Amino acid sequence: MLKRILVVDDDPNVRRIVSLALTDDSPYDVHAVSSAEAALLHIARHPVDLLFTDIRMPGMNGLELVQRVRELDPKTAVIVFTVSPQDLTPERAAELQIDCLLEKPVSPERMRLAVDLLLDPIKLLPRPSQRGEQAPSHEPAVVSAPVAPTSGPTPTGPLGQRLAALRAKKQTAPLAPAQGAPVAVRLTSRAPGAVGRSYSDQQIEAMRQALKELALEPDVQCALLADMSGIVLTHWSRRRDINVTVVAALAAGNTLALAEIGRNLGQQAPGHLVIHEGQDQSIIMATMADLLLLIAIGPNASLGWARIATLRACEDVLRIARGAE
Repeated sequence: MLKRILVVDDDPNVRRIVSLALTDDSPYDVHAVSSAEAALLHIARHPVDLLFTDIRMPGMNGLELVQRVRELDPKTAVIVFTVSPQDLTPERAAELQIDCLLEKPVSPERMRLAVDLLLDPIKLLPRPSQRGEQAPSHEPAVVSAPVAPTSGPTPTGPLGQRLAALRAKKQTAPLAPAQGAPVAVRLTSRAPGAVGRSYSDQQIEAMRQALKELALEPDVQCALLADMSGIVLTHWSRRRDINVTVVAALAAGNTLALAEIGRNLGQQAPGHLVIHEGQDQSIIMATMADLLLLIAIGPNASLGWARIATLRACEDVLRIARGAE
């Protein structure tokens, strides 16, 4: 049975371009409507597997639509795409369980990869029998709010022209470049008066690739990299039912709570590695500077191996974050 996708945008050109990108040689049944109100009517009659919606629309906006859809079916995957990522705060994204935020303009390839990761993630990860072969290279597409996806080719033709015009019209606070490259993520420091950090598209892509080898291990169910404020930078997951936005927020809160517990117990330096061992799954959380790496592994994985592999991944990510690639 074909997976059903509903595209919601008040711009007919955007609806057409997104629909074409998602239907071209794909296993998806895609429909498009011009308003949130029309989307609710459609979903009431024909439930969908994934909602692909703009935020700023006349009448009911995209976030109000997501809230209504969550009430109808909490399992619906949700992708929000917008020219103004600042419209979606991490707290609101976690509350609405939004799976992915894409910043316009976005290439058709990145849209397809975002959808594939949510609706059919297994096909993007080589099976253990294929690990000796060279895995296909993909652009990273899925990141959770308010992070923009990593870079890909800039759209040309009608898509590039129309979305560039929309961005110029709506974007009121464009991001400044960092280290000579466009900013993909701007993070506010938790320390009062301190300057926040920015990561470029290339850094986010490099971080994602640094986790790839670890994530492809058959016993690894999820590998997630986040900022200590709970913002997801990138992740790999074999399971669609994992809401990485919520997991990152909870992991960050748990890490900060453990550090505070240690401080009250007289701990001089906070720990940087925590292991939660369970019967069916174990979770490893490692902190490095203001970054958090979480790995979920199955019961057959060795905790010793997972600990070493996680620390090695942390070294790679920290090197990339410091711009020493």
